[in-house]
Amino acid sequence: MANQFLTKTQALLKQARAIPRLLGWRLMLTLGACIGCGVISMLINAAWVTQSEEQLGEMRSTRQRLDLLRQVDAQLIRAESAQRGFLIMGDASYLAPYDRRAEATRAALSALQEEVSRAPETDRRLAPPLRRLSVVIGEKLAEMDLTIRFARQGDLDRAHEITATDTGLQKSIQIGATIKALADFEQQLLAQQRHKRERMVTGMRVSLAVGTVLTVLLVLLIVDRLLRELRRRQSESLTLAQRKQELDQLVQERTAQMETLAVEYQMDVERERYTLARDLHDELGSILTATKIDLSWVQRQLKEDHPQVVEKLNRTLRNLDHGIHFKRRVVQELHPSLLSTFGLIAAIRALAEEAAQRSDWTLHLSLPDENEKLDDVLGLIIYRVLQETLNNATKYARATEVSVSLISDADYIKLEIEDNGVGLDMHRLPEGTHGLQGMRHRVIAIGGKIDIFSEPGQGVFTCALLPKALRHPEGARPFR
Repeated sequence: MANQFLTKTQALLKQARAIPRLLGWRLMLTLGACIGCGVISMLINAAWVTQSEEQLGEMRSTRQRLDLLRQVDAQLIRAESAQRGFLIMGDASYLAPYDRRAEATRAALSALQEEVSRAPETDRRLAPPLRRLSVVIGEKLAEMDLTIRFARQGDLDRAHEITATDTGLQKSIQIGATIKALADFEQQLLAQQRHKRERMVTGMRVSLAVGTVLTVLLVLLIVDRLLRELRRRQSESLTLAQRKQELDQLVQERTAQMETLAVEYQMDVERERYTLARDLHDELGSILTATKIDLSWVQRQLKEDHPQVVEKLNRTLRNLDHGIHFKRRVVQELHPSLLSTFGLIAAIRALAEEAAQRSDWTLHLSLPDENEKLDDVLGLIIYRVLQETLNNATKYARATEVSVSLISDADYIKLEIEDNGVGLDMHRLPEGTHGLQGMRHRVIAIGGKIDIFSEPGQGVFTCALLPKALRHPEGARPFR
Protein backbone atom coordinates (compact mmCIF):
# COMPACT_ATOMS: atom_id res chain seq x y z
CA MET A 1 0.00 0.00 0.00
CA ALA A 2 2.80 2.39 0.94
CA ASN A 3 4.69 1.49 -2.25
CA GLN A 4 1.60 2.25 -4.37
CA PHE A 5 1.17 5.62 -2.63
CA LEU A 6 4.86 6.42 -3.15
CA THR A 7 4.63 5.42 -6.81
CA LYS A 8 1.55 7.59 -7.39
CA THR A 9 3.22 10.51 -5.58
CA GLN A 10 6.33 10.21 -7.73
CA ALA A 11 4.17 10.07 -10.86
CA LEU A 12 2.29 13.22 -9.81
CA LEU A 13 5.57 15.03 -9.05
CA LYS A 14 6.95 14.01 -12.42
CA GLN A 15 3.80 15.33 -14.12
CA ALA A 16 4.01 18.55 -12.08
CA ARG A 17 7.63 19.04 -13.15
CA ALA A 18 6.56 18.60 -16.77
CA ILE A 19 3.92 21.38 -16.54
CA PRO A 20 6.38 24.32 -16.72
CA ARG A 21 8.02 22.79 -19.76
CA LEU A 22 4.64 22.36 -21.45
CA LEU A 23 3.22 25.80 -20.59
CA GLY A 24 6.38 27.88 -20.41
CA TRP A 25 7.83 29.78 -17.45
CA ARG A 26 6.26 33.12 -18.36
CA LEU A 27 2.80 31.64 -18.54
CA MET A 28 3.40 29.78 -15.28
CA LEU A 29 4.51 33.01 -13.53
CA THR A 30 1.49 34.87 -14.87
CA LEU A 31 -0.79 32.07 -13.76
CA GLY A 32 0.88 32.07 -10.34
CA ALA A 33 0.40 35.83 -10.05
CA CYS A 34 -3.27 35.43 -10.96
CA ILE A 35 -3.74 32.74 -8.36
CA GLY A 36 -1.82 34.78 -5.76
CA CYS A 37 -3.92 37.86 -6.47
CA GLY A 38 -7.08 35.84 -6.08
CA VAL A 39 -5.88 34.26 -2.82
CA ILE A 40 -4.80 37.62 -1.34
CA SER A 41 -8.08 39.24 -2.36
CA MET A 42 -9.98 36.34 -0.83
CA LEU A 43 -8.03 36.58 2.45
CA ILE A 44 -8.52 40.36 2.67
CA ASN A 45 -12.22 40.08 1.98
CA ALA A 46 -12.53 37.22 4.45
CA ALA A 47 -10.91 39.40 7.14
CA TRP A 48 -13.16 42.30 6.24
CA VAL A 49 -16.24 40.09 6.29
CA THR A 50 -15.29 38.92 9.79
CA GLN A 51 -14.76 42.52 10.90
CA SER A 52 -18.02 43.53 9.25
CA GLU A 53 -19.86 40.82 11.16
CA GLU A 54 -18.31 42.10 14.37
CA GLN A 55 -19.43 45.62 13.53
CA LEU A 56 -22.93 44.36 12.79
CA GLY A 57 -22.94 42.70 16.19
CA GLU A 58 -21.85 45.96 17.84
CA MET A 59 -24.56 47.87 15.97
CA ARG A 60 -27.16 45.33 17.04
CA SER A 61 -26.01 45.72 20.65
CA THR A 62 -26.24 49.51 20.38
CA ARG A 63 -29.74 49.30 18.93
CA GLN A 64 -30.69 46.84 21.67
CA ARG A 65 -29.47 49.25 24.34
CA LEU A 66 -31.39 52.11 22.73
CA ASP A 67 -34.53 50.01 22.69
CA LEU A 68 -34.02 49.06 26.34
CA LEU A 69 -33.51 52.73 27.30
CA ARG A 70 -36.75 53.62 25.54
CA GLN A 71 -38.50 50.72 27.27
CA VAL A 72 -37.21 51.85 30.68
CA ASP A 73 -38.40 55.40 30.00
CA ALA A 74 -41.78 54.33 28.64
CA GLN A 75 -42.47 51.72 31.30
CA LEU A 76 -41.48 54.11 34.09
CA ILE A 77 -43.78 56.82 32.73
CA ARG A 78 -46.66 54.36 32.43
CA ALA A 79 -46.02 53.08 35.97
CA GLU A 80 -46.04 56.65 37.30
CA SER A 81 -49.26 57.34 35.37
CA ALA A 82 -50.91 54.25 36.88
CA GLN A 83 -49.69 55.29 40.35
CA ARG A 84 -51.14 58.82 40.05
CA GLY A 85 -54.40 57.44 38.65
CA PHE A 86 -54.79 55.20 41.64
CA LEU A 87 -53.96 58.02 44.05
CA ILE A 88 -56.36 60.43 42.36
CA MET A 89 -59.23 58.10 41.53
CA GLY A 90 -58.76 55.58 44.28
CA ASP A 91 -59.67 52.88 41.77
CA ALA A 92 -57.91 49.56 42.50
CA SER A 93 -57.94 48.68 38.80
CA TYR A 94 -54.86 50.93 38.41
CA LEU A 95 -52.81 48.70 40.69
CA ALA A 96 -52.39 45.79 38.26
CA PRO A 97 -51.08 48.03 35.43
CA TYR A 98 -48.76 49.72 37.93
CA ASP A 99 -47.34 46.40 39.08
CA ARG A 100 -46.79 45.28 35.47
CA ARG A 101 -45.15 48.55 34.47
CA ALA A 102 -42.94 48.64 37.53
CA GLU A 103 -41.84 45.06 36.97
CA ALA A 104 -41.25 45.75 33.25
CA THR A 105 -39.15 48.80 34.19
CA ARG A 106 -36.99 46.73 36.52
CA ALA A 107 -36.65 43.95 33.89
CA ALA A 108 -35.70 46.41 31.13
CA LEU A 109 -33.19 48.10 33.43
CA SER A 110 -31.67 44.74 34.39
CA ALA A 111 -31.43 43.70 30.70
CA LEU A 112 -29.79 47.06 29.91
CA GLN A 113 -27.20 46.56 32.63
CA GLU A 114 -26.45 43.05 31.38
CA GLU A 115 -26.13 44.30 27.78
CA VAL A 116 -23.69 47.03 28.85
CA SER A 117 -21.63 44.52 30.81
CA ARG A 118 -21.15 42.47 27.60
CA ALA A 119 -20.32 45.50 25.48
CA PRO A 120 -16.77 46.22 24.22
CA GLU A 121 -14.43 48.43 26.20
CA THR A 122 -15.38 51.52 24.14
CA ASP A 123 -19.08 51.06 25.05
CA ARG A 124 -18.54 50.46 28.76
CA ARG A 125 -18.40 54.23 29.36
CA LEU A 126 -22.14 53.83 29.79
CA ALA A 127 -21.69 51.83 32.97
CA PRO A 128 -21.24 54.76 35.50
CA PRO A 129 -24.21 56.85 34.30
CA LEU A 130 -26.26 53.64 34.00
CA ARG A 131 -25.50 52.80 37.63
CA ARG A 132 -26.59 56.28 38.69
CA LEU A 133 -29.71 55.88 36.58
CA SER A 134 -30.41 52.54 38.25
CA VAL A 135 -30.12 54.15 41.68
CA VAL A 136 -32.44 57.04 40.80
CA ILE A 137 -34.99 54.72 39.17
CA GLY A 138 -34.83 52.50 42.23
CA GLU A 139 -35.49 55.46 44.46
CA LYS A 140 -38.33 56.59 42.19
CA LEU A 141 -39.90 53.14 42.21
CA ALA A 142 -39.46 52.91 45.99
CA GLU A 143 -41.21 56.26 46.38
CA MET A 144 -44.12 55.15 44.21
CA ASP A 145 -44.32 51.83 46.05
CA LEU A 146 -44.48 53.75 49.33
CA THR A 147 -47.33 55.98 48.16
CA ILE A 148 -49.21 52.95 46.86
CA ARG A 149 -48.75 51.21 50.21
CA PHE A 150 -50.03 54.27 52.13
CA ALA A 151 -52.99 54.52 49.78
CA ARG A 152 -53.84 50.88 50.25
CA GLN A 153 -53.75 51.43 54.00
CA GLY A 154 -56.23 54.29 53.60
CA ASP A 155 -53.69 57.00 54.48
CA LEU A 156 -54.21 59.07 51.32
CA ASP A 157 -53.14 62.30 52.97
CA ARG A 158 -49.70 60.97 53.70
CA ALA A 159 -49.47 59.55 50.22
CA HIS A 160 -50.43 62.94 48.75
CA GLU A 161 -47.85 64.62 50.94
CA ILE A 162 -45.15 62.44 49.40
CA THR A 163 -46.30 63.15 45.86
CA ALA A 164 -46.68 66.86 46.58
CA THR A 165 -42.99 67.27 47.35
CA ASP A 166 -40.48 68.23 44.61
CA THR A 167 -38.38 65.14 45.27
CA GLY A 168 -40.32 62.89 42.91
CA LEU A 169 -40.38 65.59 40.23
CA GLN A 170 -36.64 66.15 40.51
CA LYS A 171 -36.03 62.44 40.25
CA SER A 172 -38.25 62.20 37.18
CA ILE A 173 -36.41 65.11 35.58
CA GLN A 174 -33.07 63.53 36.49
CA ILE A 175 -34.17 60.17 35.11
CA GLY A 176 -35.37 61.76 31.85
CA ALA A 177 -32.16 63.75 31.47
CA THR A 178 -30.00 60.70 32.15
CA ILE A 179 -31.95 58.54 29.72
CA LYS A 180 -31.73 61.28 27.07
CA ALA A 181 -27.98 61.63 27.62
CA LEU A 182 -27.51 57.89 27.36
CA ALA A 183 -29.72 57.73 24.27
CA ASP A 184 -27.79 60.59 22.66
CA PHE A 185 -24.53 58.80 23.41
CA GLU A 186 -25.89 55.59 21.91
CA GLN A 187 -27.12 57.50 18.84
CA GLN A 188 -23.68 59.03 18.33
CA LEU A 189 -22.06 55.65 18.84
CA LEU A 190 -24.48 54.09 16.34
CA ALA A 191 -23.73 56.84 13.82
CA GLN A 192 -19.98 56.23 14.25
CA GLN A 193 -20.48 52.52 13.79
CA ARG A 194 -22.56 53.10 10.66
CA HIS A 195 -19.93 55.45 9.27
CA LYS A 196 -17.18 52.95 10.03
CA ARG A 197 -19.16 50.17 8.41
CA GLU A 198 -19.84 52.31 5.34
CA ARG A 199 -16.10 52.98 5.01
CA MET A 200 -15.41 49.26 5.38
CA VAL A 201 -18.04 48.35 2.79
CA THR A 202 -16.56 50.97 0.46
CA GLY A 203 -13.11 49.50 1.05
CA MET A 204 -14.43 46.03 0.37
CA ARG A 205 -16.03 47.20 -2.84
CA VAL A 206 -12.85 48.96 -3.92
CA SER A 207 -10.79 45.89 -3.01
CA LEU A 208 -13.16 43.64 -4.92
CA ALA A 209 -13.08 45.99 -7.89
CA VAL A 210 -9.28 46.22 -7.86
CA GLY A 211 -8.94 42.47 -7.38
CA THR A 212 -11.43 41.82 -10.15
CA VAL A 213 -9.67 44.21 -12.51
CA LEU A 214 -6.26 42.70 -11.72
CA THR A 215 -7.64 39.19 -12.09
CA VAL A 216 -9.31 40.08 -15.40
CA LEU A 217 -6.08 41.66 -16.65
CA LEU A 218 -4.05 38.65 -15.61
CA VAL A 219 -6.62 36.30 -17.13
CA LEU A 220 -6.55 38.30 -20.36
CA LEU A 221 -2.76 38.12 -20.29
CA ILE A 222 -2.91 34.37 -19.72
CA VAL A 223 -5.48 33.97 -22.49
CA ASP A 224 -3.29 36.03 -24.82
CA ARG A 225 -0.25 33.92 -24.01
CA LEU A 226 -2.28 30.75 -24.37
CA LEU A 227 -3.60 31.86 -27.74
CA ARG A 228 -0.09 32.71 -28.89
CA GLU A 229 1.16 29.38 -27.58
CA LEU A 230 -1.72 27.60 -29.31
CA ARG A 231 -0.97 29.42 -32.57
CA ARG A 232 2.69 28.51 -32.23
CA ARG A 233 1.87 24.90 -31.54
CA GLN A 234 -0.67 24.81 -34.35
CA SER A 235 2.00 26.17 -36.64
CA GLU A 236 4.41 23.52 -35.39
CA SER A 237 1.70 20.88 -35.77
CA LEU A 238 1.02 21.98 -39.33
CA THR A 239 4.74 21.92 -40.05
CA LEU A 240 5.05 18.48 -38.48
CA ALA A 241 1.96 17.29 -40.35
CA GLN A 242 3.41 18.53 -43.63
CA ARG A 243 6.73 16.94 -42.79
CA LYS A 244 4.96 13.72 -41.81
CA GLN A 245 2.98 13.80 -45.06
CA GLU A 246 6.21 14.28 -46.99
CA LEU A 247 7.85 11.46 -45.06
CA ASP A 248 4.82 9.21 -45.56
CA GLN A 249 4.89 9.95 -49.26
CA LEU A 250 8.63 9.27 -49.29
CA VAL A 251 8.06 6.02 -47.39
CA GLN A 252 5.35 5.02 -49.86
CA GLU A 253 7.64 5.82 -52.77
CA ARG A 254 10.52 3.93 -51.18
CA THR A 255 8.19 1.04 -50.31
CA ALA A 256 6.99 0.95 -53.90
CA GLN A 257 10.60 1.02 -55.03
CA MET A 258 11.49 -1.78 -52.63
CA GLU A 259 8.51 -3.82 -53.79
CA THR A 260 9.51 -3.21 -57.38
CA LEU A 261 13.10 -4.14 -56.61
CA ALA A 262 11.89 -7.22 -54.75
CA VAL A 263 9.75 -8.28 -57.70
CA GLU A 264 12.62 -7.57 -60.04
CA TYR A 265 14.90 -9.62 -57.80
CA GLN A 266 12.43 -12.50 -57.85
CA MET A 267 12.18 -12.24 -61.60
CA ASP A 268 15.96 -12.12 -61.95
CA VAL A 269 16.38 -15.13 -59.68
CA GLU A 270 13.74 -17.12 -61.54
CA ARG A 271 15.14 -15.98 -64.86
CA GLU A 272 18.58 -17.25 -63.85
CA ARG A 273 17.00 -20.48 -62.66
CA TYR A 274 15.22 -20.78 -65.99
CA THR A 275 18.46 -20.11 -67.87
CA LEU A 276 20.34 -22.65 -65.77
CA ALA A 277 17.56 -25.20 -66.15
CA ARG A 278 17.49 -24.70 -69.91
CA ASP A 279 21.28 -25.05 -70.13
CA LEU A 280 21.20 -28.17 -68.01
CA HIS A 281 18.40 -29.59 -70.11
CA ASP A 282 19.92 -28.67 -73.45
CA GLU A 283 23.66 -29.06 -72.90
CA LEU A 284 23.96 -31.59 -70.11
CA GLY A 285 20.94 -33.49 -71.37
CA SER A 286 22.45 -33.70 -74.84
CA ILE A 287 25.78 -34.84 -73.44
CA LEU A 288 24.22 -37.49 -71.26
CA THR A 289 21.96 -38.72 -74.04
CA ALA A 290 24.84 -38.89 -76.53
CA THR A 291 26.97 -40.69 -73.99
CA LYS A 292 24.19 -43.20 -73.38
CA ILE A 293 23.83 -43.80 -77.13
CA ASP A 294 27.58 -44.32 -77.52
CA LEU A 295 27.75 -46.68 -74.58
CA SER A 296 24.82 -48.66 -75.95
CA TRP A 297 26.67 -48.98 -79.31
CA VAL A 298 29.86 -50.13 -77.57
CA GLN A 299 27.79 -52.60 -75.54
CA ARG A 300 26.32 -54.11 -78.66
CA GLN A 301 29.76 -54.40 -80.25
CA LEU A 302 31.31 -56.18 -77.26
CA LYS A 303 28.33 -58.28 -76.36
CA GLU A 304 29.73 -61.51 -77.90
CA ASP A 305 33.46 -61.20 -77.15
CA HIS A 306 33.73 -59.44 -73.78
CA PRO A 307 30.84 -60.32 -71.46
CA GLN A 308 32.59 -58.87 -68.40
CA VAL A 309 33.00 -55.49 -70.07
CA VAL A 310 29.33 -55.65 -71.11
CA GLU A 311 28.35 -56.14 -67.46
CA LYS A 312 30.34 -53.04 -66.48
CA LEU A 313 28.72 -51.12 -69.29
CA ASN A 314 25.28 -52.19 -68.07
CA ARG A 315 26.13 -50.84 -64.63
CA THR A 316 27.45 -47.65 -66.19
CA LEU A 317 24.24 -47.25 -68.21
CA ARG A 318 22.15 -47.67 -65.09
CA ASN A 319 24.23 -45.02 -63.33
CA LEU A 320 23.84 -42.85 -66.37
CA ASP A 321 20.06 -43.30 -66.22
CA HIS A 322 20.16 -42.23 -62.57
CA GLY A 323 22.13 -39.16 -63.59
CA ILE A 324 19.61 -38.36 -66.32
CA HIS A 325 16.73 -38.70 -63.81
CA PHE A 326 18.60 -36.55 -61.28
CA LYS A 327 19.20 -33.95 -64.00
CA ARG A 328 15.51 -33.92 -64.81
CA ARG A 329 14.59 -33.45 -61.12
CA VAL A 330 17.10 -30.63 -60.75
CA VAL A 331 15.79 -28.97 -63.91
CA GLN A 332 12.23 -29.40 -62.66
CA GLU A 333 13.11 -27.80 -59.30
CA LEU A 334 14.99 -24.95 -60.93
CA HIS A 335 12.12 -24.10 -63.23
CA PRO A 336 9.07 -26.36 -63.38
CA SER A 337 8.16 -26.90 -66.99
CA LEU A 338 4.58 -27.72 -66.02
CA LEU A 339 4.19 -24.18 -64.67
CA SER A 340 5.22 -22.65 -67.95
CA THR A 341 3.36 -25.16 -70.11
CA PHE A 342 0.09 -25.91 -68.32
CA GLY A 343 -0.21 -23.14 -65.70
CA LEU A 344 -0.15 -22.86 -61.90
CA ILE A 345 -3.12 -25.08 -61.07
CA ALA A 346 -1.83 -28.03 -63.04
CA ALA A 347 1.69 -27.53 -61.63
CA ILE A 348 0.37 -27.44 -58.04
CA ARG A 349 -1.69 -30.56 -58.61
CA ALA A 350 1.26 -32.44 -60.11
CA LEU A 351 3.65 -31.28 -57.36
CA ALA A 352 1.26 -32.23 -54.53
CA GLU A 353 0.34 -35.63 -56.05
CA GLU A 354 3.98 -36.50 -56.67
CA ALA A 355 4.94 -35.56 -53.06
CA ALA A 356 1.96 -37.53 -51.68
CA GLN A 357 2.89 -40.59 -53.77
CA ARG A 358 6.52 -40.34 -52.76
CA SER A 359 5.74 -39.94 -49.00
CA ASP A 360 2.62 -42.17 -48.94
CA TRP A 361 0.26 -39.40 -47.78
CA THR A 362 -3.48 -39.15 -47.98
CA LEU A 363 -3.85 -35.97 -50.06
CA HIS A 364 -6.77 -33.54 -49.96
CA LEU A 365 -6.74 -30.98 -52.75
CA SER A 366 -9.00 -27.94 -53.11
CA LEU A 367 -8.04 -25.91 -56.17
CA PRO A 368 -9.85 -23.33 -58.33
CA ASP A 369 -10.60 -23.70 -61.99
CA GLU A 370 -7.52 -24.42 -64.10
CA ASN A 371 -8.40 -21.51 -66.36
CA GLU A 372 -7.36 -19.11 -63.54
CA LYS A 373 -4.77 -16.75 -65.04
CA LEU A 374 -2.12 -15.42 -62.66
CA ASP A 375 1.00 -13.33 -62.95
CA ASP A 376 4.15 -15.37 -63.68
CA VAL A 377 5.97 -14.03 -60.62
CA LEU A 378 2.97 -14.66 -58.37
CA GLY A 379 2.56 -18.17 -59.76
CA LEU A 380 6.22 -18.95 -59.16
CA ILE A 381 6.09 -17.62 -55.57
CA ILE A 382 3.00 -19.73 -54.80
CA TYR A 383 4.68 -22.75 -56.38
CA ARG A 384 7.90 -22.18 -54.37
CA VAL A 385 5.99 -21.78 -51.08
CA LEU A 386 4.11 -25.01 -51.71
CA GLN A 387 7.29 -26.74 -52.83
CA GLU A 388 9.23 -25.70 -49.69
CA THR A 389 6.34 -26.61 -47.39
CA LEU A 390 5.90 -30.06 -48.95
CA ASN A 391 9.67 -30.66 -48.82
CA ASN A 392 9.68 -29.83 -45.09
CA ALA A 393 6.70 -32.12 -44.55
CA THR A 394 8.48 -34.91 -46.42
CA LYS A 395 11.68 -34.53 -44.42
CA TYR A 396 10.46 -33.78 -40.87
CA ALA A 397 6.70 -34.04 -40.40
CA ARG A 398 6.14 -37.84 -40.52
CA ALA A 399 2.59 -36.98 -41.56
CA THR A 400 -0.10 -39.29 -42.93
CA GLU A 401 -2.51 -36.63 -44.25
CA VAL A 402 -1.83 -33.38 -46.09
CA SER A 403 -4.35 -30.78 -47.26
CA VAL A 404 -3.65 -28.17 -49.93
CA SER A 405 -6.15 -25.41 -50.63
CA LEU A 406 -5.92 -22.48 -53.05
CA ILE A 407 -8.61 -19.78 -52.82
CA SER A 408 -8.79 -16.89 -55.29
CA ASP A 409 -10.87 -13.69 -55.40
CA ALA A 410 -10.67 -10.42 -57.29
CA ASP A 411 -7.75 -8.96 -55.31
CA TYR A 412 -6.01 -11.74 -53.38
CA ILE A 413 -5.09 -15.36 -53.61
CA LYS A 414 -4.69 -17.51 -50.49
CA LEU A 415 -2.68 -20.70 -50.19
CA GLU A 416 -3.27 -23.02 -47.20
CA ILE A 417 -1.23 -26.16 -46.47
CA GLU A 418 -1.90 -28.35 -43.43
CA ASP A 419 -0.45 -31.65 -42.25
CA ASN A 420 -1.06 -33.90 -39.23
CA GLY A 421 2.60 -34.49 -38.51
CA VAL A 422 4.71 -34.11 -35.37
CA GLY A 423 4.65 -30.30 -35.54
CA LEU A 424 7.31 -28.02 -34.09
CA ASP A 425 7.79 -25.34 -31.44
CA MET A 426 7.70 -22.01 -33.30
CA HIS A 427 9.51 -20.33 -30.38
CA ARG A 428 12.43 -22.74 -30.58
CA LEU A 429 13.14 -23.16 -34.25
CA PRO A 430 16.41 -24.94 -35.05
CA GLU A 431 19.25 -22.95 -36.55
CA GLY A 432 19.54 -22.89 -40.30
CA THR A 433 15.81 -22.75 -41.11
CA HIS A 434 16.57 -20.97 -44.35
CA GLY A 435 13.58 -22.50 -46.11
CA LEU A 436 11.07 -20.83 -43.78
CA GLN A 437 12.91 -17.52 -43.99
CA GLY A 438 13.05 -17.80 -47.76
CA MET A 439 9.28 -18.32 -47.93
CA ARG A 440 8.69 -15.28 -45.72
CA HIS A 441 11.00 -13.09 -47.79
CA ARG A 442 9.37 -14.16 -51.05
CA VAL A 443 5.84 -13.40 -49.80
CA ILE A 444 6.62 -10.19 -47.90
CA ALA A 445 8.67 -8.83 -50.81
CA ILE A 446 5.54 -8.57 -52.99
CA GLY A 447 3.34 -7.11 -50.23
CA GLY A 448 1.87 -10.40 -49.03
CA LYS A 449 1.58 -12.05 -45.64
CA ILE A 450 2.47 -15.54 -44.47
CA ASP A 451 1.66 -17.17 -41.13
CA ILE A 452 2.86 -20.52 -39.86
CA PHE A 453 1.07 -22.09 -36.89
CA SER A 454 2.33 -25.17 -35.15
CA GLU A 455 2.72 -26.84 -31.77
CA PRO A 456 4.52 -30.08 -30.91
CA GLY A 457 2.26 -32.97 -31.85
CA GLN A 458 -0.31 -30.71 -33.56
CA GLY A 459 0.99 -30.64 -37.13
CA VAL A 460 1.79 -27.50 -39.16
CA PHE A 461 -0.62 -25.06 -40.76
CA THR A 462 0.77 -22.59 -43.31
CA CYS A 463 -1.33 -19.74 -44.71
CA ALA A 464 -0.02 -17.32 -47.34
CA LEU A 465 -2.09 -14.35 -48.55
CA LEU A 466 -0.74 -12.65 -51.68
CA PRO A 467 -2.02 -9.68 -53.70
CA LYS A 468 -2.78 -10.31 -57.34
CA ALA A 469 -1.70 -6.83 -58.43
CA LEU A 470 2.10 -6.73 -58.55
CA ARG A 471 4.34 -3.85 -59.58
CA HIS A 472 6.52 -4.97 -62.49
CA PRO A 473 9.69 -3.11 -63.39
CA GLU A 474 9.55 -1.33 -66.69
CA GLY A 475 11.04 -3.34 -69.49
CA ALA A 476 11.10 -6.53 -67.45
CA ARG A 477 11.65 -9.64 -69.52
CA PRO A 478 9.50 -12.75 -69.06
CA PHE A 479 10.94 -16.03 -67.82
CA ARG A 480 10.43 -17.79 -71.08
